[in-house]
Amino acid sequence: MPGMTKKYLHLEDGTVLEGEAFGANNETLGEVVFSTGMTGYPESLTDPSFAGQILTFTYPLLGNYGVPKVVYQDKHLLKNFESERIWVQGVVVGTQIEYPSHHASFATFDNWLKQQKIPGVTGVDTRALTLNLREKGVMKGKLTNSGQKISWKTVDTPGTIKKVSHNQIISYLPKGKPARTIALLDCGVKHGIIRALLRQQYKVIRVPYDFDPLKLSERVDGVVCSNGPGDPKDWTETVAIIQNILKTDLPFVGICLGHQLLALAIGADTYKLPYGHRGLNQPCLDISTNKAYITSQNHGYAVNKKTLPQDFSEWFVNLNDGTNEGIKHKKKPIMSMQFHPEGCPGPFDTEWVFGMFGEL
Repeated sequence: MPGMTKKYLHLEDGTVLEGEAFGANNETLGEVVFSTGMTGYPESLTDPSFAGQILTFTYPLLGNYGVPKVVYQDKHLLKNFESERIWVQGVVVGTQIEYPSHHASFATFDNWLKQQKIPGVTGVDTRALTLNLREKGVMKGKLTNSGQKISWKTVDTPGTIKKVSHNQIISYLPKGKPARTIALLDCGVKHGIIRALLRQQYKVIRVPYDFDPLKLSERVDGVVCSNGPGDPKDWTETVAIIQNILKTDLPFVGICLGHQLLALAIGADTYKLPYGHRGLNQPCLDISTNKAYITSQNHGYAVNKKTLPQDFSEWFVNLNDGTNEGIKHKKKPIMSMQFHPEGCPGPFDTEWVFGMFGEL
């Protein structure tokens, strides 16, 4: 287009893709990943699990229903976003829509990224980019204002662990009398998880990733470990806390990163997937019932099911690639799942997991 400002996506393998700049005008660095979701970009971009990454959307039209106004359900709890800010380093799209159409639209996609100081590039062949990432695996990338090739020898992606977890203890009360009190280990929790727990009439006490909930002055009836970004083996403090929790009789549930951290805490191993699972339509089979569910996922690592100890069994399996999606203790109230049972964005087919947690 005449007069457009060019933006370039550089990949670690030497690929350089040219497009049109939108959003903020700064340059940025991150791990380039892709998501197959057709909707839910406000939720995806505010998901802390995407921290440190440049997100490519495979759906060709982004921004077509705009961005809603921020609405709080409670203090420190948003009703329509997954956190208070955008966490991705940058955005790559095929086409970004300048004139959205939706009754709840409050801002355009472009203006939202500008406000949040997040750069984006549009007009990129996202199909070719996604095929490249599928064949070679996710890799470092950089959004720049110049097409001149860069050196990757001294380039490293930003750290994310301490940035995504709230550093205070926060309590949330459901409508009506709380049925139980749940401690939530915040490794970058999506607000959708908190909203889902409140719908189950739990009082939720959100604690930082490096705080042992057993040290709370208030008695808790169970512990949930949240989603979060990065390599689970970097979260050593949280793994040690989970090991301490497992010495008690408290029910424990891990979600996404929390699933991987539970696996490490019990002596199993994790590994990096070539390009991860990021989207809203991942099919998973519940081995115990032989029922399949469509799930929302956002992760780049997986649990090696061959390393599970004998007192744990595989619970869910991914029907696309056979990777592990959940584990359960054979006797104790301990379980975890790789997918997001709260959806946000995505289906709510597996939200029954939160009710099952209460039954434990």
